[in-house]
Amino acid sequence: MKILFVFNHPAPYKVALFNELAKHDDIDLTVFFERMKNSDRKNAFYNEKTFQFKTIFLKKGYVGKENSFSFKLKKYIKKHYKEFDLIIMNGYSTFTELFAIRYMIKHNIPYVFYINGGIVKKDNPIKYKIKTNVIKHALKCFSPCIEADEYLYHYGAKKEDIFHYPYSTVYDNEVLAKPLTREEKDIIRDKYALPKNVVIASAFSQFIKRKNILEMLEIFKDRKEYLLLIGDGPEKEEYIEYIKQEKMRNIIIVSFMSKKDLFEIIKSTDFHITLSNEDIYGHTINEAFANGLPTIASNNIISAQHLIKNNINGFIVKDKSSTIKALDNIDKININNVLNTARENTIELSASIHYERFKGLLKK
Repeated sequence: MKILFVFNHPAPYKVALFNELAKHDDIDLTVFFERMKNSDRKNAFYNEKTFQFKTIFLKKGYVGKENSFSFKLKKYIKKHYKEFDLIIMNGYSTFTELFAIRYMIKHNIPYVFYINGGIVKKDNPIKYKIKTNVIKHALKCFSPCIEADEYLYHYGAKKEDIFHYPYSTVYDNEVLAKPLTREEKDIIRDKYALPKNVVIASAFSQFIKRKNILEMLEIFKDRKEYLLLIGDGPEKEEYIEYIKQEKMRNIIIVSFMSKKDLFEIIKSTDFHITLSNEDIYGHTINEAFANGLPTIASNNIISAQHLIKNNINGFIVKDKSSTIKALDNIDKININNVLNTARENTIELSASIHYERFKGLLKK
């Protein structure tokens, strides 16, 4: 089967999925990337350098952090759409995507609409009409979980037209085989000069307002646990100033790390915490689970709603009071439950399910 997949940029988790899909002998995959990279991502973020599939890159027409304005995709589809069995559009947030989708709708060219997650917001009438038009004309929709389906329903999708897939950024071999011992954690802490004989929480993300890290710091101001903050972003200096002002000694800030180093250092911590005000999915929870970390997460994160089972592998929280309660009980979580969830959400499993979904579509 010949597949054209349109995605914004070569994010490593997407490249990993595409590489796994391309291993199937009967898949001929072409990916159209609208950008070489997003402007707010460090080059080190793009750590999947090998493409085992055909690629087409837009090299001009970049707008802002993620947008693009080009007719190249539309022209490519116009010329080549008959060569593909499936055309998959991962979103409609760029001008380039909208130009192409509008052309396909006008000329009755079937396409699959694909989301990585979604949160319903109040749109102005024009945006609502555009989104509804895109989704209602899609052959089928792909969604990572039932919690994200509400977004598709809001714009007119029908339940029977939605296919699910596990959304993962973790390979099978990156999931811990068993929980680390305290001695094994201490060896890693020595390597990174982290304190021993203390409980350490990890939080890794972009340092931006939406991630709500200042509220997290306010909570840890009155806690005995340490907090390891990993990342970079425009709010970093504000965090540092707050830590100094409050004379906090239990906060450690480390700059953005490669995936390999990130996974090593967080293995040495005791749990993960993310209090984001909004994540249309949220990769860090599955990554934390893969490294044996029970997780405390905001109910505003779609992956928290999907992956976390309260008192089993972590806690979903909604305010400061419930976060403090979760912090007081996080040590009671069985790590094997955490790892079992991670094993159910790997890149390999995701690729396998995508493959079956694609085959099922083409039989109809």
